[in-house]
Amino acid sequence: MPISASKTFIERQARVVGYHDKGIVVEVRASAGCTQCAKGQGCGAGLLSRPRAWQLEIDLPPSSRGEPLPPVDSEVTVAMQKASITQLTGLIYGLPLLMGLVVAAIGSVVSDSTWLAPGLFFGVLMCGMVGLKYVLGQRAEFFRPQLIDAP
Repeated sequence: MPISASKTFIERQARVVGYHDKGIVVEVRASAGCTQCAKGQGCGAGLLSRPRAWQLEIDLPPSSRGEPLPPVDSEVTVAMQKASITQLTGLIYGLPLLMGLVVAAIGSVVSDSTWLAPGLFFGVLMCGMVGLKYVLGQRAEFFRPQLIDAP
């Protein structure tokens, strides 16, 4: 069931609160503080913690489905790859912004209209965000935390 943990993962402790058809439901507790965040060097751990505890469904890989599931109220470790957090951040923030800037620049060169470039920028920005929501929804499993340690 567990995958190997290394420095490429952001890890959080969680408590098993239930089960679903493909795995377990865990409650991730908020961390008291992150030393990297205190230094101003964000690590993306905020994706795995909230001000209060929150529940998350963790799918188990098909190879481990024959093994016994962790009991309710047991402590497990969940992790998310740092590379996937970086990719997700680039896709969500960088790609729509870059597309909006490029289309707005082309619009300002093509036309002398005062409001064409800002209109194109915000239109492409909104369409890009909506489009990414649907595209990333199909690949959401790549950006979900995984179970790395269970009793």
